[in-house]
Amino acid sequence: MKNVQNILSLFSLSILLIACGGKDASSAAKEEKAPRKVETFSAESVDFEEFIFATGKLASSEESKLSFKTGGIIKKIYVKEGQQVRKGQLLAELDLSEIRAQTQQATLGKEQAAINIENAQLAVKLAERDYRNAKALYEDSVATLEQLENAEVQLDNAKNQLQAAEKGLAFNNRNVTMAEFNLKYSRITAPSRGVILRKHAEANELANPGKPIFDFGSKDKAMVIRVNLTDKDIIHVNLGDKASVEFDAHGATTFDGTIREIASIADPYTNTYEVEIEVDPQGKKLLSGFIGTVEIEAPAKTALIEIPIDALIKADAKRGEIFLAEDGKAKKVPVEIHRIRGDRLLISKGLKAKDEVIISSVGYIEEHEAILISQNQ
Repeated sequence: MKNVQNILSLFSLSILLIACGGKDASSAAKEEKAPRKVETFSAESVDFEEFIFATGKLASSEESKLSFKTGGIIKKIYVKEGQQVRKGQLLAELDLSEIRAQTQQATLGKEQAAINIENAQLAVKLAERDYRNAKALYEDSVATLEQLENAEVQLDNAKNQLQAAEKGLAFNNRNVTMAEFNLKYSRITAPSRGVILRKHAEANELANPGKPIFDFGSKDKAMVIRVNLTDKDIIHVNLGDKASVEFDAHGATTFDGTIREIASIADPYTNTYEVEIEVDPQGKKLLSGFIGTVEIEAPAKTALIEIPIDALIKADAKRGEIFLAEDGKAKKVPVEIHRIRGDRLLISKGLKAKDEVIISSVGYIEEHEAILISQNQ
């Protein structure tokens, strides 16, 4: 009986050990990690066209400051800010009373100088006659040498008086020219068809020579928008490149533009380069001062690799990391991001075309983890 009990005990212990051993094997099997199912994308090669964005202010390509060439009291201003004007239209004039008096005085001086010349010419003729007579009498021993010399002195004096009168006439001619110049430029007229952008003075104010009275924008010249670009962008643009321009005043209307000037040196304060873009008004009203958004299409193309943005694990400025699917495992790869375009990443370094990029569960994958591709795109 005792032997039977011992056998039963041993049998029970064996079963218990077998049961325990089976449980450990099952747990180990469960703990072995199954491959993670992922989706991948085959990296694509693209020729990327650079687009540069900037904002600027619209202006006439020919804007000038109009002023009086002489000083004086402003008699009247005939235009207002924003007014359209035609070529030659009178914009403002000075009080001409004093200037006309100066012109009249200069004219009278010129006339007097002309009379003085006539008198001097007559005096020369008389002196020449007296000299000829004195010389003939001296040769006949009738006149003395002193009388001849006196006649010669009188002739020289008459000639000097004539030269002085001629110089006086020239001086008065200059005075007349100056007075006529002041009279002419005591009025401001429009140099071309255009618009008064700003008015800096009012009637009855004292205007100094050269002080701006109006800012004038020519309508005969093209409208341009000026934008400032960084050194990274300026290398992509050239004269003649096309651009698109939008203004808030015209909603979604897009205006065609062409680059006509590029600064060759950076602004010392902003370290940016000014670019001037001629804008085609396309029959619409464009006014100086409109703020516009410019999109410049650079002609050069850059070879890049395009992948979905979902592939990105992390990024720091232009540097990022993604997972590639290689030999059934996830491989972490550093990449250089050129630009984000919508829901896509444009990669300049780190990938090549047809690389299988993991685009799902990237936040949970560990490097070298076994993977199972469930779908290729």
